[in-house]
Amino acid sequence: MWLRVALAAAVLYGCAPAPTYNWKAESALGYRIGPGDSLKIVVWKHDELSTQVAVRPDGAISLPLVGDVQATGRSAAEIATDVQQRFHRFYQDDPPVTVQVQEVKSYKIYVVGEVNKPGEFAPGQEVTVLMSLSLAGGFTRFADPDRIVIVRRDARGERRIPFDYGAVVNHGALEQNIALELGDTVIVP
Repeated sequence: MWLRVALAAAVLYGCAPAPTYNWKAESALGYRIGPGDSLKIVVWKHDELSTQVAVRPDGAISLPLVGDVQATGRSAAEIATDVQQRFHRFYQDDPPVTVQVQEVKSYKIYVVGEVNKPGEFAPGQEVTVLMSLSLAGGFTRFADPDRIVIVRRDARGERRIPFDYGAVVNHGALEQNIALELGDTVIVP
């Protein structure tokens, strides 16, 4: 009897499709502001309120009239909307606000494990998983590249994103080669 149950379970689970990950959802967030980044705030027709500020280590920026505004983890558009709503208390004409990233200093990623040069990297541009592996000097001979994991912490919480090097390189599964975000850690077992 238990043999039939075990066989039925094996057949049932053996036919289930392999679990997949939604890599496209990971790529949809775009650049998020971080500590040290330099922002240019432009308030249309109000030059006295327009300024250039650096994001403080606590993640905030200070602006005339509105005070401190949280910047870390948000996009430039989200910050602009927040600042514009805060200015609404002081101005009838609702001046449009633009936030531009002038200088990126917070974009750092980490590659650890079985790579030739593990550590922290501060590239001058956004990098993908494959690019990060190249920055880290490639795999050691003990690496298991088909079980790579990207650890990401953001507004949606902490999660482990799988990356199968063989599927990307040999089979063209390029959806897995996502852009890395500020603070991502690539773990090569």
